Amino acid sequence: MSMQTTVPFLSLAIWTPVLAGLVVLATGGDRNAAMARLIALVGAVAGFLVTLPLYVHFNLQTSGMQFVELAQWIPQFNVNYHLGVDGISMLFLLLNSLITVVVVLAGWQVIESRVAQYYAAFLILSGLMNGVFSALDGVLFYVFL
Repeated sequence: MSMQTTVPFLSLAIWTPVLAGLVVLATGGDRNAAMARLIALVGAVAGFLVTLPLYVHFNLQTSGMQFVELAQWIPQFNVNYHLGVDGISMLFLLLNSLITVVVVLAGWQVIESRVAQYYAAFLILSGLMNGVFSALDGVLFYVFL
């Protein structure tokens, strides 16, 4: 039995850091480095916060996939946008999202050139890794990879 939810926690965990990374990239590079850092930090913290309900609402009494999201993507090839987590992948999502916040803070003074590109690449990578940890469709897994 899998847990179905109305709030797409897994999609939020994937797309929040990806969208934050795109916004950081749009800041325009080194001339707005302070803004890029701030947006990256807000995006990383938001990405972590949206993963917390996965931990809080995770049911330890079931071995099935939880927080399942399923939508047809390419029906001709039976490819679906199918996400879900079990006990270990839920922890990987939390760890990845927490480490993203740590890395953003660790690079605050160290990264001096191409600040927006660095933070954008890292946030996008973080979101895609969350996708790898939660993909239940083989093609979707390789898209995130």
